Amino acid sequence: MRKFLNLNYPFYYDLKTSFLIGIVILILSTLFSFLFEPFDVNFSELRFSYLTISFIHSFISLLVFMGSCAILNNVRKSSSEWRVKNEVIFLLLVLIMIGVCQFLIRDFIYDKDDNWSLRYVYEEVRNTVLVGALLMFIITSINVERLRSIYNLRSKRLTVVEQELGHNNDSIRIKTLVNNDDFTLNIDDFIFAKSDKNYTYIFIKDNVFLKRISLKSLEDQLKGFDFIIKSHRSYLVNMYKIENIKGNTQGYKLRMKNSIEEVLVSRGRIDLFEEIYKSAYS
Repeated sequence: MRKFLNLNYPFYYDLKTSFLIGIVILILSTLFSFLFEPFDVNFSELRFSYLTISFIHSFISLLVFMGSCAILNNVRKSSSEWRVKNEVIFLLLVLIMIGVCQFLIRDFIYDKDDNWSLRYVYEEVRNTVLVGALLMFIITSINVERLRSIYNLRSKRLTVVEQELGHNNDSIRIKTLVNNDDFTLNIDDFIFAKSDKNYTYIFIKDNVFLKRISLKSLEDQLKGFDFIIKSHRSYLVNMYKIENIKGNTQGYKLRMKNSIEEVLVSRGRIDLFEEIYKSAYS
């Protein structure tokens, strides 16, 4: 279970994607509540038709979901480290908030004297979490396997060449943010680089060092070498130093020569990565 929760998972909560998800939730939730009546309903207590109330409940869920996504986008600086456990925690919090909001509108939709009883807080939160958590577990599990299968299949189409290719004896002077810390990089020794805020770890053959330089600046200075590409917002990789390619839920994981650290290829960069990789090894 711990391994499953720590798996990388796509971040679906940018405002455009979350709005589309919210509309799907609105439609499916309304239909599900109206057609299946998952919980006991006393129709004599309803102020509106059951279809209208089903829509109101679903619309409240949409508003809470969209508000939660907006807050998440404002407080979260990066979506690259989103994992299954983040997905589960976020959606559980959303479900709890939806349950609370469903309680707050009871007086509007139910004609009862005890609508503000704390018992109904528990019932609304419990019912929402039970149904939502079950669907969340099923959908997340299926999606993890679906994404892993897709990217594993795609990665197998990329033939890894065992021998060293693309030897390049060029060297380039790299400028950092510290004048006396500039350095000369031998291109053939360069394996990959990993960003760490305003610093970058540079992995070369049999060594790794940290420099005060952004990944973007390093990328710009290496633009003359088309086999060195940005595979992920945090990685710059030498395509000739790839030893193994595997799929995961967010794209590819690369095992590099002379390194035990895995390099990521994000979903948005897979097409470019495959194009340049096939060109490099053709």
